[in-house]
Amino acid sequence: MAYTVKYHGYDVACDTAEDLRMLLNENGNKPLKTAVQSSNGSVEHGETTTVVSGLVAKLRDEQRQVLRIIAKGTISRQDLREAVGVTDPHEFAGLLIGISKSAAGSGIESPIKKLTERVNGRGPRVYKYKIRDDVKAEVKAALAQ
Repeated sequence: MAYTVKYHGYDVACDTAEDLRMLLNENGNKPLKTAVQSSNGSVEHGETTTVVSGLVAKLRDEQRQVLRIIAKGTISRQDLREAVGVTDPHEFAGLLIGISKSAAGSGIESPIKKLTERVNGRGPRVYKYKIRDDVKAEVKAALAQ
């Protein structure tokens, strides 16, 4: 089944639904408003969607909770673990890794950025997390849905 997509004023022909997904993934976080015409001539208008909103939609509830907390602002690892209610460091790491792997599967970089600081320049490391600036608004919008 052939699809014709209106993209930035150009008609782009896609042979399969997989081609449409690849087009979306290649354009990262940019929204696509699609008008899809199948080979039988009918036109379907798609909703505005982004890769980030698709990523947030497929995350587990615990992972979405982590994103909600981090989206409020930069937070330390210890405070984040307490807010999520996870005491086991391996379980906490699993939540973060799950988000990163889901993002990679969607063809984008993880929305979470890890910051490392040293106390007094040479002291112990303090790890903090925040949402990347380039996707922060999209993550907040996706979490609000």
